[in-house]
Order: sequence, then structure tokens, then C-alpha cells
Amino acid sequence: MGIFDFLKRRKMPATIEDAMASQATDFVNAFSHPRAPVDASKLDFSEGSLHLVDQVLQDFYQRQAALPDDLHFLASAYVFETARRQFGGRYLRGDQENPFVLLIGEPDFQIGVLVMGKIKGRASNGPEDNIPFFYAGIAPLVERRANATLV
Repeated sequence: MGIFDFLKRRKMPATIEDAMASQATDFVNAFSHPRAPVDASKLDFSEGSLHLVDQVLQDFYQRQAALPDDLHFLASAYVFETARRQFGGRYLRGDQENPFVLLIGEPDFQIGVLVMGKIKGRASNGPEDNIPFFYAGIAPLVERRANATLV
């Protein structure tokens, strides 16, 4: 075993899409133990599974606890990947509040989906930043082939 063998084992993802998909899987895996607050087997990247993500964030809101950065990123990745699996798209770098943006619809139209600020808001603002409600706003924009930003 060579001194740099560890580099081969943990390869960095080739694209932002690969990295986001990996982080989304890590979110699911984080809930795979028996005492997890949600059932990981129901985290299937369906629109309905977003109620479980919302439930996790509601727990932080109710306890008035800060959302840890790693969980913020993993939950965001899960919502992003749920949208990308349903609507396609690619990731772009964003700003401080939304470091990543999912861009859907190119080249015909452009819908920017800003999940990360919404995830953080759900944990701190409560139900007003409901994740399933936010996500439900994507499909009508896609159907209208709108140029829009969903925040």
C-alpha cells in the first residue's frame, strides 16, 4: 500500500451534479439508523418525500435550534436532487445565501431554483417556508416555460 493510496479511495466528484447527488445520498443515509426521526426508506426523491425533509427542519424550528451547516447542505442537496431528477437542469454557483442554484429549462427557458436559503429559512422561520409548498411552485413554471427565479 503506497503512501497516497487514500487519494484513490475518496475521489472528488467530477461535476457539481455528481457532488450534489452524493450529498443527497448522504442525507438519506443519515436517517438509516433505527432511531432516526424519519424513515430513510421513504426518502425516495419523490415530491411526497419532501414532507419528511420538512419534518426534520420543523424539529429544529420547534426547538429553536440552529441548523448545523452539514445538515443544511445535505438537506439542500436532497431537495435539489429531487427537483433535478424530476425536471432536469444543471447547477451554477450562486451567492452567499444560496451558494448553488439549480437552473432548469435551458435552452428554451430558465428557471433558477434557490433551495439553500429556503432550507435555512424553514429551520428558523417555521412553516412559512414550507418545503413541499416551495417545491410545488416549480412545475407550473416549467409548464409555462417561464423565465423565473424561485426563492
